[in-house]
Amino acid sequence: MNAILILFMIAVPAACFAWMLPGLDPLGRATAGVAASLCLLTLVVQVMIIFKAWSPVGGAVAVAVVSLAAALLAWRRRPIHRAEAEAAAKAEEDEDWLFAE
Repeated sequence: MNAILILFMIAVPAACFAWMLPGLDPLGRATAGVAASLCLLTLVVQVMIIFKAWSPVGGAVAVAVVSLAAALLAWRRRPIHRAEAEAAAKAEEDEDWLFAE
């Protein structure tokens, strides 16, 4: 059970951070995601120990919150799909007649 928890605690933040790097190739994204995940885990543990607030559940919650924030940021910055761009361009074309001189 502990091995599954450790893999889960590394894999979820790694996937969230890798999603934030669309310009890299898959191996580079995976490497950067795992590195960022391990840095995040280390940082959370250090902060919790410094503030004498160490608990496994608290650490899991802190990592989950940061991973959720990273996923939301990656989702917000996602590239616009072609269909969405065409729909936006069509909406702009429809309104151009209002401002014609």
